[in-house]
Formats: sequence, C-alpha cells, structure tokens
Amino acid sequence: MKQTAYIRYSWGVLGYTIAVILWGAYVRATGSGAGCGSHWPLCNGEVIPISPRIETLVEFTHRVSSGLTLVLVVGLVIWAFVAFPGRHPARLGACVSGILVMSEVAVGAGLVYFELVAGNASAARAIAIAVHLVNTFLLLGALTLTAWWASSGVLPVLRNQGRLPWIIGLSLAGVLIVGMSGAVTALGDTLFPASSLAQGVQEDLSPVTHFLVRLRVVHPFLAVLVALGAGAGALFVRDLKPEAATRRLALSLVGLFGIQLAAG
Repeated sequence: MKQTAYIRYSWGVLGYTIAVILWGAYVRATGSGAGCGSHWPLCNGEVIPISPRIETLVEFTHRVSSGLTLVLVVGLVIWAFVAFPGRHPARLGACVSGILVMSEVAVGAGLVYFELVAGNASAARAIAIAVHLVNTFLLLGALTLTAWWASSGVLPVLRNQGRLPWIIGLSLAGVLIVGMSGAVTALGDTLFPASSLAQGVQEDLSPVTHFLVRLRVVHPFLAVLVALGAGAGALFVRDLKPEAATRRLALSLVGLFGIQLAAG
C-alpha cells in the first residue's frame, strides 16, 4: 500500500515540477526575474509583497511554487526510505533528486543575488542560464527515474550491451547541449527581439551585433543534428532490443523529436 501511494506521489511530483519549470520560462520570457529585486528568499525585503507590480507577482509566484517543489522532493526522499527496502533503486533516484533540487534552488538564488535577470545581457548570464537549464534537465531526469524505478523496481543493465551505452550517453549529451543552446537563444530572442524574419536573419549574420544575437543561428543546426542522431539511435536500440516496450518507447521518442523540431 505504501509503495502504491508512493508511485502515485512520485509521478505527481514530476508533473508538478514540469508545471513549475514552464512558469519559470514565462518569468524569463516576460522579463519578470527582477520582480523581487535582489532580495532572496524575501521579495523586495518582504515575506509577502505589499502592493506588488505584475512583474513582482509573476516572480513571487515562481518562488512560492519552487519552494513547494523543494518541500515535495524532500518528502519524496524521506518517503522512499520508508516505503522501499535497502538498495532499492527508488531510494537512489530520490536522493539524487534531492541533491539536484537543492542545486536548483542555489542556482536560482544566484541569478537573483548577482542580478543575472531582467535586461542583463552579459556572458555571465548566458552561462548561468545554460547551467540552470542543465540542472533542470537533470532534475527532471532524476524525478522520472525515481517514479519509473518505484513503479518497476528494475535498474537498467548497461554492461555487456555493446554500443548501447554509448548511443544512450551520446544522445543524452546531445540533448543537454541543444537545451543549453536553446536557453541562450531564447534569452537572446527575449532581450533583442527582431521585428521581422528578414531583420532577424540579417542581425544573426552581422558581425557587429551582440553575441547573444549571433548565437541564435547556431541553435537550429544543433537541434536538427541532435534530433536526427538521437532519433537514429532510438531506432537502432529498437532493432537491438525488439521487446514491445522498447519498440513503443523508441517510436515515441522519434515522434517527440519530430514534434520538437516542428515547434522550434
């Protein structure tokens, strides 16, 4: 009974965390990251902002929802040690999730303290955004594995699997790199919006524009390259391991890459 409830809870935490991340993207897109000033964890020096602006409400909501994520993940860790026996993989996933949610909070606080928000167009902000994105991806991965392992209790076997570990590792690394370039590209689009496609292309290719603008041209090529490579890798794994679940997941992954490219 405890394990069944934990499985539901772990998938619920994953879904909630995705919603928080999407709201965080909205914070960046609207330039509301400085809505609480350089104060953290307080908002403009107040526990609850009085007469807040729209930007303050957006940022404050993100902080509150992120704080709840921390509480939920801490609960995930504690409950894993109650619900599962020693050396169960769900415990490992929960502990890694706990570490990553702490680093997620630390990175978010650093963005505020060092004022790497709002209209800041420095290289330091671009690096911080990329690091933030990688940590977020790793957190989502850890939460997903926690829920998956809680549901199945089975660790993947990577030894004596030929090229399989390399395919998976390179695909994951490629996705992280594309995510980093996408985060920096989105930052450039937010800070230096183009009024038309023609103007955007002209600015992307100009040697005198801001580096965040020039980097925008790199992301589409990286995205296509990684999508094709990872998609081919997924099909290779499907043929290597022709079980029904593997085939279903591989085809789903290829479909998701296609949707992602179309959306981009």
